[in-house]
Amino acid sequence: MASPFFLFLLLLPFAILLLVLAAIVRPRPVRIPLKGRHVLVTGGSSGIGLALALRAAAEGARVSILARDPSRLQDARDAIRLATGVDVAILAADVRDPEAVARALGAADPVDVLVCNHGVFLPQELERQSLEDVRFMVEVNLMGTFHLIKAALPAMKQRAKESGLPGSVAIMSSQAGQVGVYGYAAYSASKFGLRGLAEALQHEVIADNIHITLVFPPDTDTPGLAEEHKRRPEITKLIAGSQGGMKADDVAKKALNGIKSGQFVVACNFEGYLLYVATVGLSPQRSCLMAFVEILGVGFMRFVGLCYQWSWFTSIEKWHAKTKSG
Repeated sequence: MASPFFLFLLLLPFAILLLVLAAIVRPRPVRIPLKGRHVLVTGGSSGIGLALALRAAAEGARVSILARDPSRLQDARDAIRLATGVDVAILAADVRDPEAVARALGAADPVDVLVCNHGVFLPQELERQSLEDVRFMVEVNLMGTFHLIKAALPAMKQRAKESGLPGSVAIMSSQAGQVGVYGYAAYSASKFGLRGLAEALQHEVIADNIHITLVFPPDTDTPGLAEEHKRRPEITKLIAGSQGGMKADDVAKKALNGIKSGQFVVACNFEGYLLYVATVGLSPQRSCLMAFVEILGVGFMRFVGLCYQWSWFTSIEKWHAKTKSG
């Protein structure tokens, strides 16, 4: 049996590390209240966006949903009213159009919590994919997020200053924004870009008491998932699988909890958590305990990542050998 002194020596470095982390992790912990505050959710007419709007309304937030199709927005408003008894505002705009986004947000109340949930996914090998499809994904997923934040930020800053309450900008990325996979070149590029936006933006707005949350959902059971599976290259199906991952409401619950606690990164399932540790890089971290786990886990997760890459490249080699021989 180990002596108490030996155990003390064994645990001392970890205790010192925790104390150091408690002193240096930034930003500091924060709580983002929702009740009575204006939450605007883009892509709010279906899927994760609708689930987020439902949950925010149920928690007493004043909710607005933004999407392109007015009829689908009306259906979503009716569904939220039926489920919660709460009426929400609807805003019709294409996030690719900065003027339309600015008009929509200008007609709405100042935003306390902006959830940039919109997104499109057209999987295909880059060589075969049209530049129109590439541009469409980049303009919606990446530029659309810039348009929304640019339009909302001035009023959000003023709102946080006047109320003394923290504001939040949540950005919906994807696990394909953490690791690139065959057939996802354009989509991953658009989603990887959101991480750079989120990290730099947090530096820019922290003094205004606005906090950034970056969400990395897996495949989620949404109306577009079945169509996405039909378009996926066969190799992608071998590597990433072809079954749906999480339910939209489960992703919404994880995302909203992360927003309320000011988490910079929200992983939605166990695989996402492993990806988060493996790709943490220089991301902000509010929790000294999570920073401790990251420090201990990064080396091991690099090994796990190499194992995944071995499996993926092996699948690709076998696929090409099979198709050439056929």
